[in-house]
Amino acid sequence: MVAYPGVDVVVVNYQTPDDLDAFLESFERCHSEVQYCTLVIVNVEARPEDEEVAALWRRRLGIDVDVLTHAFPDNVGYARACNYGAGLGMREVAAFFNADTALEPGVLKRCHEVLTDPAHPERAIAGPKQVDSTGRITAAGVRGTDVHPRLDGWRRADSPQLFGSLDDAVLSVAGSAYFIRRDVWNELAECPQFREAAPDATGAFLPTQHYYEETWCSYHARAHGYRCVYVGDARMRHEWHKASPVGGWVDKQSGQAREMFRAACDLHGIARD
Repeated sequence: MVAYPGVDVVVVNYQTPDDLDAFLESFERCHSEVQYCTLVIVNVEARPEDEEVAALWRRRLGIDVDVLTHAFPDNVGYARACNYGAGLGMREVAAFFNADTALEPGVLKRCHEVLTDPAHPERAIAGPKQVDSTGRITAAGVRGTDVHPRLDGWRRADSPQLFGSLDDAVLSVAGSAYFIRRDVWNELAECPQFREAAPDATGAFLPTQHYYEETWCSYHARAHGYRCVYVGDARMRHEWHKASPVGGWVDKQSGQAREMFRAACDLHGIARD
């Protein structure tokens, strides 16, 4: 499949229309820094108010960018929503966002540049620093080893010096703001071992209900010889756990998701915890 220049921005919302509205407002401010953008708005277990926000912004943004919307009536999970949304676009970079994030100037441009730099064809996945509204880090890359991963910077007070540079040797970056080259996404989605592990997957994310979808994608990409890049000199907002309470139903799915992740790794011969 031929990929077109630019970025497909896929934002997934689960019943937080105010957050979706804020993300789309940030997208309106920032999308022009990349010459070509397609916006895909995916509402999960959609309510009328979620679809109203999507429709309003489709009209408002559709003058300048291609805007596509989709509403799932059921809770299909973040991974399946992202996989579906990615399938609607054809640009050279796909970027996935939780609705409780907000872009800041430079994020789209910088992450796109990192992944399309011809001097670094090994770079496949990128993610910016993420900070909540209190100024605490919610994502600064995953380091350590595949067997003993380490989430660096979590909930520390942010500063420009703290995880503020590019690191192209991280294990993974957070799925709440996750950029991947389209050709690599397609390669991973079509990998025979992945097809065996997840025959119902429609994209490269492991179709868990929640958690480990992007961890698998990053581990899988590195197993195919690519690199994940933490882009610490680009920063955006992420309000952690806005769509679900800590310890709630979503968190209770983590055990099942972990087992799916481990099984997929074992089938592919990838080291894991």
